[in-house]
Parts: sequence; C-alpha cells; structure tokens
Amino acid sequence: MQWVAVVLVLTAVSMGAGVLSGLHLLSSFQRIADSKKEVKEPAVSPAAFGPNARLHKVSPIVTNLASPPGVWVRLEASVVTDQLNAEEASVVVAKIGEDALAYLRTISPEQIEGARGLQYLREDLNERAAIRSGGKVRELIIETLVVQ
Repeated sequence: MQWVAVVLVLTAVSMGAGVLSGLHLLSSFQRIADSKKEVKEPAVSPAAFGPNARLHKVSPIVTNLASPPGVWVRLEASVVTDQLNAEEASVVVAKIGEDALAYLRTISPEQIEGARGLQYLREDLNERAAIRSGGKVRELIIETLVVQ
C-alpha cells in the first residue's frame, strides 16, 4: 500500500513539472512571436529618394560562382524606382534579377571579399540595373549577401 502511495505522489509531481515546463515553453514562444510581429523600418527609406520613389524587392538569387567549384552565393536586393508603374516595375525587376544572376556567375569570391569588394559589387550591380532599365532605376540596394 505504501508503494502505491509513493507511485501516486511521484506521478502527481511529474505531471505538475510537465505542466509547468509546457506553460513556460508556451510563454517563451509567444514572446518570440510577438517580438517578430513588430514592424521594422527599412534600412533605406524610399522617401530619401523623392516623393514618387517606390521600393521593389528582387526575388532572391542563388547561384554558383565562377571559381572555385562548389562556392555558392545568395543575394537579396531591392531596387528604387520613381518613373515606373507596378506592371512595368515588375518586368524591369525580373530583368534586373536575371542580369544580376548572370553577373554573379562570372565573379569569384576574391572579387567580393571585404568592404572594397562589396562596394565594387554594389557599383557594378547598380550600373547594370541602370543600363537594363534605361535609367529608370535609381538604385539597387543589396540587403543580404551570403557566400558559402
């Protein structure tokens, strides 16, 4: 009879511990979800470019670099336009994404290494975007660049 009582007490204690840990995990997950719901201000505001400027996101680009084999790059970028409507902008943004993909396939990791390499990449992509859009793209903003 004593063993049954001991087993029941231990079962109740373990159930209580399980409930408390589950509530703690639930509150932690809700805190994390609430913090991610906060709206972040963009690093560069299109308002800095003028009242008609619009920010258009380029779909993420993932490709391999020219050399060495097995090195991949992921680029996420946005373009700022002020002379295009939504339909024209989506076509231009898609063309810029294709052009950036073709360009990234021709470079090596050494060319984009460090601050100077990133600046050269940014300038080259801006120049290509301006040429591809006929000067209607004000700037290409590199949001993330991961080389693996």
